[in-house]
Amino acid sequence: MEITDLEFWGNLAFKTLAYRKNFDLVTPDENIITMYDGMVSELRIPEKKPPKLIGEYEFSVWNIELGKKLGFNLDYLVESFAVEDTYTELIGVMNESGIDLKNYQRVLFIHSLILNKNYRKRGVTEEFIEMLYRDFYSEGVAIITLAKPIQDNIIYFDHYYNDRKVVIRETLDNTITYDIPAIQYYSLDDLVKNDDRELNEYKLFAVAQRCGFERLNDSKLFIFHPEKILKRIRTKLKHQQTTHF
Repeated sequence: MEITDLEFWGNLAFKTLAYRKNFDLVTPDENIITMYDGMVSELRIPEKKPPKLIGEYEFSVWNIELGKKLGFNLDYLVESFAVEDTYTELIGVMNESGIDLKNYQRVLFIHSLILNKNYRKRGVTEEFIEMLYRDFYSEGVAIITLAKPIQDNIIYFDHYYNDRKVVIRETLDNTITYDIPAIQYYSLDDLVKNDDRELNEYKLFAVAQRCGFERLNDSKLFIFHPEKILKRIRTKLKHQQTTHF
């Protein structure tokens, strides 16, 4: 792995908020699911400025082991969420015997990661996957990502295109703030104009593979293997030790 932006990576921060209930809210047995959403920011401590928002993400963690102990129907639970592209793809893979959720203790599904255009080629995605690896991955855990262009993911695209506004803070005391529509902040118009679906998917598939993911059958789901990210962590540590000493 080539070290190109170590100082920038060192200033990245991931702020994640978890949502969970011990009782079902909408769908039976959904109490084994914890939802997370978060923000990727670039710290600006030397400039005495608030962190700069550069991206957002959403993922969920299913406690499969608990579901099995409670006798939950995991297949039915997946079907209950089929309105979301992640689970539509998952149903297809399960029907093709490409994956069995019961083989895992927990499954983490990455539903979305959207980045400001200026940061899409600076290793932020790799840092995001490393964060998930450090916090969630272990034996018996599967990390599965949906690699689908956001303009083809109707639920998320509609949210960012029509509803979401990004709040920009320029001072620590919040005296200077302004809102920018997400469609502008994340350059979504550029994505819409690029209507080459095959090329868009190819780019995402390449990013997923670079981060250590392997495609599940012919779906748009990829499952994580830790070797590449672990090698990346070791390379970064070695580079830091060489630089500091």
